[in-house]
Amino acid sequence: MDINKFTLFSYLSIKEKLLLPLDKFLSNDEIINICKKLQFKNNFFPLPFFLPATENDLKKLNGDKIELFYNKKFFGTVNIKTISSFNKELVCNLLFKNKKSNHPFKEYLDSCGNYVIETCSLIKGREPKRKRNLIGFATRNIPHKGHEKIIKHFTKRKSKVLINIFENSTNNKKINSDNSFKSYKKFIKLNNLRNKVFLKKIKLPSFLLGPRQAAIHAIVGKNLSCEHYIIGRDHSGYKKFYGENESFKFCKKNEKKLKIKILESGSPVYCKRSNQIVFKKDCNSNDFIDISATLIRNTKNKKLKKTLSNF
Repeated sequence: MDINKFTLFSYLSIKEKLLLPLDKFLSNDEIINICKKLQFKNNFFPLPFFLPATENDLKKLNGDKIELFYNKKFFGTVNIKTISSFNKELVCNLLFKNKKSNHPFKEYLDSCGNYVIETCSLIKGREPKRKRNLIGFATRNIPHKGHEKIIKHFTKRKSKVLINIFENSTNNKKINSDNSFKSYKKFIKLNNLRNKVFLKKIKLPSFLLGPRQAAIHAIVGKNLSCEHYIIGRDHSGYKKFYGENESFKFCKKNEKKLKIKILESGSPVYCKRSNQIVFKKDCNSNDFIDISATLIRNTKNKKLKKTLSNF
């Protein structure tokens, strides 16, 4: 069965135990329950990971096993548990609460087949033991001065920082995880943080669903030994689809259910009056520019770009 990159990343993140307690592709009923009640097997879980299928896909099935291929490369075999119709309209309504604005995940749902295949567990072995007290930080982009401010701030604690560099599962050609990884390695070396900051590249689908995806990042962090996770001002948002700090407020509200301590990034800004990068709460002039990778990529002001970016 041919799968797309989004489904491939879902498969790999489940199989690598990054999404525990999730251990399989979901049924339609489980998808609806997660979207509606934020629950999977009585555990807090905010996003649906599914294996979509078309009628043509189902006609090609032979037996109770499916071989998964992406770009003609074989990635693994899954065992079929159930096959059901995919209520994409209800999923869309539950996730977006009838918002009319366009969103990439709405488009993705529309492009999916009308069936979902529930699989048996994709995981072998026991849940990994957590050994280190880490603070998790999520990114897809090359580090800018705002990231530098956040990371340096949290390395002053006794804990060490684990930077999860999420590989791009979308068609956004401006994001390159290899470049991001190399840039962070350079940042660590230049700032003498080799014993304080660690890097890990992660294949996880990008839903761009703000609060829900931020919570998934925290779950991934928890499964990678993090006891704390940093949530940003517009964590995994899309344009102005979600409000400022909505992701942090959602994760903080569900902190006990997530079983990981949620930390606020501090929202670094460029203070025009002092010509410095400061945390938003420390900018007394109230004359500042919010720092973001999108701003840096899109700005035509060369002086501003040089001020805000590292590389």
